[in-house]
Order: sequence, then C-alpha cells, then structure tokens
Amino acid sequence: MRKKIHFILFLSSLLVIGCTRKKEAISNSAKVIALLNTDGSDSLKNKQYNALLTYLSNHENDSVNRNLQFNLASRFYAIDELESFLKLSFQLKKLAAQQYDSTHLAKSLYYIGDYYDEKSQLDSAYYYYSKSEKIYARIRDTLNSGRTSLYKAGILYDAGNFTESEIEIVNALRLLSKTNNIRLKYESYNLMALSLEGLTDYTKALDYFGLAMEALNKLELKGYPKNRLIKSRIALYNNMAGVYEKTGETEKAIDLYDIGLKTKALKEEYPKLYAMLLNNSAHAKMKSNGYKNVKEELFESLKIREDLDIKPGIVASKITIGEYFLAQEDTLKALQYLKESYKLATAIQSNYDVLTTLKLLIKNDTKNNAYYSNRFIKFNDSIKKSEREIKNTFARIAYETKQVEEENRILSDKNTKIIIGSCVLFFFLGSLLVIYRLKMKNKELNYFQEQQTANEKIYRLFFAQQAETEKARKEERNRIAMELHDGIINSVFTTRFNLIQLQAEPESKKTELIRELEKTETEIRKISHNLMDDPLIDDRNLPEILTRLVNGQQNNFNTKFDTIIDKYIDWSSITIECKINIYRIVQEAIQNVNKYARAEKCFVSVLKTGDYTTIRIWDNGQGFNPLKIKQGLGLKNITERVKAINGTINIVSKIKEGTTIEIRF
Repeated sequence: MRKKIHFILFLSSLLVIGCTRKKEAISNSAKVIALLNTDGSDSLKNKQYNALLTYLSNHENDSVNRNLQFNLASRFYAIDELESFLKLSFQLKKLAAQQYDSTHLAKSLYYIGDYYDEKSQLDSAYYYYSKSEKIYARIRDTLNSGRTSLYKAGILYDAGNFTESEIEIVNALRLLSKTNNIRLKYESYNLMALSLEGLTDYTKALDYFGLAMEALNKLELKGYPKNRLIKSRIALYNNMAGVYEKTGETEKAIDLYDIGLKTKALKEEYPKLYAMLLNNSAHAKMKSNGYKNVKEELFESLKIREDLDIKPGIVASKITIGEYFLAQEDTLKALQYLKESYKLATAIQSNYDVLTTLKLLIKNDTKNNAYYSNRFIKFNDSIKKSEREIKNTFARIAYETKQVEEENRILSDKNTKIIIGSCVLFFFLGSLLVIYRLKMKNKELNYFQEQQTANEKIYRLFFAQQAETEKARKEERNRIAMELHDGIINSVFTTRFNLIQLQAEPESKKTELIRELEKTETEIRKISHNLMDDPLIDDRNLPEILTRLVNGQQNNFNTKFDTIIDKYIDWSSITIECKINIYRIVQEAIQNVNKYARAEKCFVSVLKTGDYTTIRIWDNGQGFNPLKIKQGLGLKNITERVKAINGTINIVSKIKEGTTIEIRF
C-alpha cells in the first residue's frame, strides 16, 4: 500500500510539472528525480523512471533535458533494467548528434559500452569504448579520455590479452595523472597489478597493488563512502594474497586473508566478500599443509554462496572442496564435487574454471581420463580460437578506428587546404579590389587637385586681371590728376593772377572773378587729390567677393550665413597671393560647414586687432573631437594656407556645441 502511495505522489508531481512554464518544468523534473523513493521495489522504480522518461521525451532537446535523461539511464542500470538502459543510451546518442554535442555523444557511447561489457559482449563493448575515447580525446576531455581508456583495458584483461591491457592502462594513467580523480587512479593501479599478475610479473604486480592501497588511503582522508572503501580494500587483500600464493609465500597470503576477515561486521554486512576470503584463506592453508578448521571454513563459504546463489563462487568453492578431499585421499567425494563444479562452470561459461576442473578430473578420474582429456583439448582449442578471434576483433576495431581517424585527418587536411586556398583567393581578390578602389580614389583625388589647380590659376588670373585693371585705372587717374594739376590749375592760377593786375575794372567785378577762380581751383585740386589718394578704391573688391561668397551659401540644413568685414583693414598692404589664400581658407571652411556641421547659423568675420588681422569662422553645428577625428584634405589645405601667410590657426570644437576656426596673420 505504501509503495502505491509513493507512485501516486510521483504521478501527481508530473501533473504539477505539466502546469508550469517550460524552464520551471525541467527544474521540477530534476527535483522529482532527486526525490524518487529509493526504498521501493525495482518494479515500482522502473514504472517511475519510465513515466518521467516519457515526460522528458516530450520536451526540448537541450543539455539540461539530456542530463536528466542520463540520470535516468544510470538509475535503469542500477536496478538491472539493462534493455531500458541500452534503449535510452541509443536515444541520447541520437539527441546529442542532433545538437552536435560532442560531450554527450561520447558519454552515450561509453554508456552503450557499459551495457555490452555487462553482457560480456567484449568486442562490442571495446568498439563503443573506443569511439567514446576518440571523441573525448578530440575535445580534450582528459578525465573521460582516461576513464574510457581504463574501460578498454578492462575489456582486454577480461579477454586474457594482458599485454595489450597493460599498454592501455599506461595510456590511462598518463591521462589520469593530469587529473585529481583518485578513484580512477586506484582502479588503474589495481587493473595494472592484475594484468602484470597475468603476465607472471609478480614483483611489479605487488608494487601496483601497493599504489592502489595508497590511493584508497587518500580516498579515506577525503571522506569517500565507507562501504565502498571496505569492498575495495578487501578486494586488494584478496588479490595481493593470490599473488603471494603464486610466489609460494603462503604465510603472507594467509596473513592478508586474515586481515580482510577481521573487518568489522564483514560476515553480516558483506557476506559475499566474507565467503570469498574464507574459501581462499582455506585454500592457502591447504597449500601450507595446515588443515585445521579448513573443512568447516570451506563448507561455510559454500553454504553462504549457495544461499546467495553466487554461481561463480559456488564453482570456486566446490573446486577447493574437491582439492581438499583429494588431499585427504577421499577421491570419491573429490570427484563428486569436481564434476559438479565442471557442470556448473560449463553452464555459466566460466572458461578458467572449466579448464581448472578438467585438469583435476584428467589427473584423478582414471576411469574417464580419455573423455576428459578429449574435452580439455577441444575446449582449450576453442578458447584459444575464441581468444584469437577476440584479439583479431580488437585489432580490427583499433585499426578501423585509426583508419577512420586517419581518413578524418586527411579530410580535415583537405578542408584546411581548401579553407586556406579560399582565404588566399579571397585575400587576392580583396587586394585587387582594394588596389582598384585606391587607384580610382587616387584618380579622383588627382582630378580634384587638377581642378583645384585650375581654379587656382583662374582665380590668380582673375586677380591679376583685376590688378592690371586697377593699375590702368590708377595710371589714368594719375594722368588726369597730373593734367588737372599741372595744366588747368596752373592756367587758372595764371588767369587769376592776371585778373588781379587789372586795376581798371570795377572792384566788385574783379573780386567776383577772383573768388570764382579760387573756387574752381579748390574744386579741381580736391578732385585731383581724390583721384590719386583714396585708399578704398584699390582693394574694395576682396571684401565684396568674400561677402558674396559667404552670404550666397545654401545647403540641405538651411544654415543661415552672415559675414562682417572690418572696413579699416588696409588691403593695399596685402599681396595678391595672400588675398588668394584668405579667399581659399574662407571657402574651404564654409564648405566643411555645408558638408558636416548641420548648423542653424554660420558667421564669418574678418577683423583688425592691433597689428593682426583675424579671420573667424563660427557655427553652432554638431561639432567633433579634434583629437580623435582624422584630419581630412580640407583641414590640411587650410593649415597649409595659414602657413603660407605666416599665420596661426586654432580650432575649437565640442560634440553638440559647434566649431570655431580662428586664423591670425
């Protein structure tokens, strides 16, 4: 009843998830997984996991969702629902591939490898571990590369390929040494020791068992789960003792078995391990010719294994019991247990135990010696053939993996060359385009400069013509003035003088004539001086030209232009070249206002300040940062022209506050 209530609550939680928004739904799913009851039956757990999996499968294929499904896959594996575990692993492989998620793809592959490893399908397990390892290596995931390399080594060990297993473990340790995962290092040391034991290198095997024990001590300091530490230590004691048995150091073996058997509450909490140590300890005592309590220990171990239905353990116990009765010269009972162990070993396909029992039966069952010998030869040949096939399969998988890797490398090289070639081609075409654009820009600049030069020449000619005209006018005025002064005035003066001499005429008449002549003389003299000395006549054209230039400007921003020119500037003291530069400076400045300023107002003033003439161009436009903006051709031209007139320039501008250009010369 309690289990049903748990399941109803679980389904209710899924309904709550269904009513939430998308992000909250996934978050709640994670909480549900964490809260799934762990004390129910495997059947109930399986229903819960499948219900949640169905829900998650209807949501977006993102990393959060896939992580939750990986969590469920691990739970399927824990309750021995291997087919559901495999199906979900393949589904995760597909989902990861769709999203190009290399990390999850590699993880799904080694999950699939775990399935085939559990099913003892070593070639398939090795294949998927290899594929997973290659992906982890490509994405430089050192920890998981080391993990999958260790799993491959375990497959090779199980297949009896100790040499290849040793090579693979060396690779795993090389990778894991760069990580802080002590548990995987422990497993690597332990597997290396077992492989060396298989190669009969017992000294090195014991060294690696010692490293494995040191790793367990480090795990204990880090708070590693106590139950897992106990299991690992007992496994190490058992493995080390087995090596000492093979080297004939049975006393050391017995001591290690005893250390393991003295573990607190071992029999009650870990009966499987207790039975293993008890059987192996009894076997070591038999080798040292010590038979005290051996029979009781052997049968106690067998009973525990039978109660727990541990078939490999039952086979091992019956073989040891058979050896015990052989030592006691009770051949009948010995053969009974050996035949039972042979039958069970054959049923569970424990090749090592089958060969061990056949060897004992051949030696001790004289009646059926030929039969067992024939079975031993056939079975041994079959095992060797199977081992060769497995080795060839592993070699083929390794070769195909390397071949695929090489093909990928070649393809990658080709792609790299194509990319480099394309980049070079694009660079070449881009360079040509840039060169073409620069040439066109250069032509445009040359044309502009030629136009500027032509305009300059025209303007110079214009001013030269103006100068020639003014010169001609001046000469003509001077000639007229001289004529008036030297001719008419002198004549009038002579007339006036003669009139003074005329005494006969009435006084009033003479006085009137004299006054009239004086008046005429004064007027002519005034005209003469005006023609020769008026300072405004020479150069009033430049102020007019500048005024027309500024006031005649128009642009898209409706800028209002205005100008003021100081009438007291002595333009006659300024050279034609200087006037040209002044005109060009003002022209370039207001052109920049038209192009860039977006101003409402622009004011140009030319004022005399002491010994200097100051030109100021002001606008209230958008302004610029003089320190950041790249100086264009216009500003360069203005600067050059200011230098040409021996002047100074000051530019003041702020963003949104307008610009002022001031030239003094």
